[in-house]
Amino acid sequence: MNPLRPFRSTLWAPLSAALLGASALLWGRQVAAEESAAERLFREGRALLVEQRFAEACPRLEESQRLEPSLGTKLNVAFCHERLGDVATAWVGFQEASTTARTEGDAAREAFARSRIEAIAPRVPWLRVRVSVGDAGADPLAILLDGAALDPVAWDKELPVDPGEHVVAAARRGEVFWQTTVTLRESERADVAVPAAAPAEPVHAPAAVSRPEQRPAAPREERSARAAAPGAAGRFVYEAGVLVGYLWLKAGKNEGCITMDGACSFHAETDSFLAGATGFVGYTAMERLDLGLRAQIGLHSSEGILFALGPSASYLLGERFRVGATLLFGTATHTAEVYEQGGYLPAGSSTGYGDGGAVETDLPLGFSLGLGAELGMKLMDSPAGSLFLQATPLFLIGEDGVAASLPLGVAYRWN
Repeated sequence: MNPLRPFRSTLWAPLSAALLGASALLWGRQVAAEESAAERLFREGRALLVEQRFAEACPRLEESQRLEPSLGTKLNVAFCHERLGDVATAWVGFQEASTTARTEGDAAREAFARSRIEAIAPRVPWLRVRVSVGDAGADPLAILLDGAALDPVAWDKELPVDPGEHVVAAARRGEVFWQTTVTLRESERADVAVPAAAPAEPVHAPAAVSRPEQRPAAPREERSARAAAPGAAGRFVYEAGVLVGYLWLKAGKNEGCITMDGACSFHAETDSFLAGATGFVGYTAMERLDLGLRAQIGLHSSEGILFALGPSASYLLGERFRVGATLLFGTATHTAEVYEQGGYLPAGSSTGYGDGGAVETDLPLGFSLGLGAELGMKLMDSPAGSLFLQATPLFLIGEDGVAASLPLGVAYRWN
């Protein structure tokens, strides 16, 4: 009997446990490193998106999606390609995201993806590669699109492609015997006829292209720079809406008149029904932040008006909600029944004081300063923008009184 055998048996169990524990620890660290790399790439990509550096943002987001697939990252990848000008890649990406969101039961993200699909679809170029197989010969024919083999299932079918130049080639036994280049702009369609047999001399066949618009094609770098420019088209936003609600107003004025002390003071307070309109004109300074000018105007049941205007900031919170704040300049007026010689008599009241008869007079709030808020919930998306249920309360302090309103309405924001 080997005298070391019991000793080796005694050591084997803890040694094995230690080795397994070390392996698990190393594996866990590797997984954690991969996860942190995906999160880091996502944060970097999102930061570049905000800075409108789309050509740098897209590769980082794509790598993050490869390391750690998620619906949110998929949507960001598609959005990045849309901003870069790769509308076909974005269109396909939003299609995949819509399917994933529907599978996961995420109605909000599915609605967002569908809205982008509808907006992008008219801009996508389409390419059809027609193949003649009459005299194919014994060697199989390979069709290459931009250097990648095109599945025979896709032959003779329209394929979505990004705007720009695309190379279609035909090869046998690994040797390219024919190729052509076709340039497509947004919304265009092209047909390319590929011969099945090698011609006697190299042939560069032109492509038949339908051109709905006549505008010069831009290379990828130029499209990227144009999309990232601060004044790029599509960065301005407009909003128009209607509102109804409640208005509280307290105002007064002093006028010279015949009294014992030679002065009259008119004051009145009213609660009124308000109806009017609101609007916003601005610029998307960051991905979710719009800066601009907001206005609100309304008529109220006390025979007066409310008008306010000022600089505003509006922020999209998540996918459905919008919040904002406005510094307001404005005024308000209302009509009240008052005594000619001092005192006041609110409309509909039978009390007051003074020696003169009751008359109606306009009581202005005067030049006023105040604050306004925006609280919106998205009801639906469309290709051009979004419809919001919106509350825009405000508070004004003027030279001769104060006013506050709490209106509710609907507004449409064009992106």
